[in-house]
Amino acid sequence: MKPIAVCPCDIPEELREGLAQLCENEGFCLDAAGLPLYARRAEHYRVQHLPDALRVEYDRPVQFFRALSLLKTPQTAPDCPERPPVFKHDGVMLDCSRNGVLRPESIRMILRKMALMGLDTLMLYTEDTYEIKNRPYFGYLRGRYTTQELQALDAYAAALGIEMVPCIQTLAHLERALHWPQVDPDTRDTEDILMVDEPKTYAWIEDMITALRAAFRSRRIHIGMDEAWMLGLGNYRLRHGIEPAHRLMARHLEKVRDIARRHGFSPMIWSDMYLCAASPTGEYYNAVDPIPEEVVRSVCEGVSLVYWDYFHEDGQDYDRMLRLHRQFGGETMFAGGLWTWIGPAPAQDKMRRASLPALRACEKNGVDTVVGTAWGDNGAECSLLAALYGMQLYAEYSYTGVTDTDWLDARFLACTGEPAAPFALMSQFNTPPGIVSRNENPVNVSKFLLYEDPLIPLYARDTQGMHFCDFYADLAERFAAFRGQTPAFEKLYRFYEAFARLMAAKCRWRENLPALCAETAGQGIALAQDCRAEIARCRLAWEALWEQVNKPFGYEIIDLRLSGLDGRYETAIRKLERLRGGDTAVLALVREEKLRVLSDEEGRFYGIGAWSDCVSACKI
Repeated sequence: MKPIAVCPCDIPEELREGLAQLCENEGFCLDAAGLPLYARRAEHYRVQHLPDALRVEYDRPVQFFRALSLLKTPQTAPDCPERPPVFKHDGVMLDCSRNGVLRPESIRMILRKMALMGLDTLMLYTEDTYEIKNRPYFGYLRGRYTTQELQALDAYAAALGIEMVPCIQTLAHLERALHWPQVDPDTRDTEDILMVDEPKTYAWIEDMITALRAAFRSRRIHIGMDEAWMLGLGNYRLRHGIEPAHRLMARHLEKVRDIARRHGFSPMIWSDMYLCAASPTGEYYNAVDPIPEEVVRSVCEGVSLVYWDYFHEDGQDYDRMLRLHRQFGGETMFAGGLWTWIGPAPAQDKMRRASLPALRACEKNGVDTVVGTAWGDNGAECSLLAALYGMQLYAEYSYTGVTDTDWLDARFLACTGEPAAPFALMSQFNTPPGIVSRNENPVNVSKFLLYEDPLIPLYARDTQGMHFCDFYADLAERFAAFRGQTPAFEKLYRFYEAFARLMAAKCRWRENLPALCAETAGQGIALAQDCRAEIARCRLAWEALWEQVNKPFGYEIIDLRLSGLDGRYETAIRKLERLRGGDTAVLALVREEKLRVLSDEEGRFYGIGAWSDCVSACKI
């Protein structure tokens, strides 16, 4: 595609470096004969796309870059006038802690796409994947970012009008940091929770905050503190006895807040530990209304709360939760879900069903800051490039209020250079015919079918009578037709093509398994060999995508999972060779009566999150 020629006739100096980055990488070029650009700071965002010029008024620099992207919006797109964004801050949180640590080049690319979308906030979630000089085991062999890498990314983001906000953990979710035998045991309450009230714990947190202050210019910091369900019930209980979790958290948070403030940070935390303390069942989304006074008093002054909700599809649920948060006073931010964490394929359809009522409720309730979270639970199997589709939805809601697929697809092409079709299609990996969820969680069919053991299929009873082979074969052909405009996106499409072919081969195997006998053993061997060939192709495509997008650390886990699957097909071939020779022992294994595991009596499915739960009924 021919670059769009622009001429910055009258724009502030603060925009020029970011404009140069977009001209170098995103389909623009500087030319004295190009479209004249005029920009100035103002109280509100306003853009005039005239035949002879682009005139932009902005109150945040990123708005100028969004206005530039309008020059790339296809002329066939609907006419959707820009408006001042309804959210003061709008952005994304990228998970770089679940084995997949984005390469700095990938973050720069995402930052450029964000600028064209108009998103101004990037939270980088790093549990132990950032450098602390005097703590060598923190992030050891995990792809941690050096201080210099983070400083360079922070400067790159700032030039594009984007604030990079450190997002860490200072209480729970620190299992990888705490598991090393070299870590002082005095700092460990449970396997993933720090020891409250221990001076060595606060020396460690001081080192965390010091390292981040050196890397980021933002005054905001997310210090985590979510899902500390076992707080005080490990070594703390043995030393000090039982104490209510919300009291422990109040003391701990006050200490961590003071450390953050000393370093010029204004902290925020996830709100679930407070809402769970106000719930009769200890669950986040059913806290009592009004919140008990003791819980309200335990909230730490000067710490903002982040309400996270990835699940609900009814705006009234979000209204209720935001009403509860208001009872604490202070600022409440919102974090929705981009649904990148359920396996190799994202749930884009679920992202849309949950995000739209959430964003409407946030606008209605005066929430200033919203982010879409792109988590990578259980091994970062889904590339975070898939999150771009949801990020576009967040941007279009704020700037236009229009989120229908025609407009969203046109804007996605303008901002990323890629068609939206393959990104929307990714959802179909988890929606083969006959699969119905029993709750608001999507069913990650492609994950549990991918890792299901070929000889002891855990989900045979759940999927009895269902046929998915042709479905995945068709999906493979559809992805084969896509061609990426850059190496990263090309590798993304080639992975999903290979993944669909593997799923088709594996479903063909499992659909023929019930008829296995000595006479069909040869056919079974051929099917197993096909599966091994597709596993090999998928491994290569997955590795190529991983190395294009992420640092090399962490892929070894996916490699081990696929190697294990390949090994089980190798075992299956040996057993089928014996079956062909008259040894029927394998039939007893295959024909063991199967029970429902993931579905109820009405055939509605649960999802399953962990690889270890997909492969065997035995303990791994």
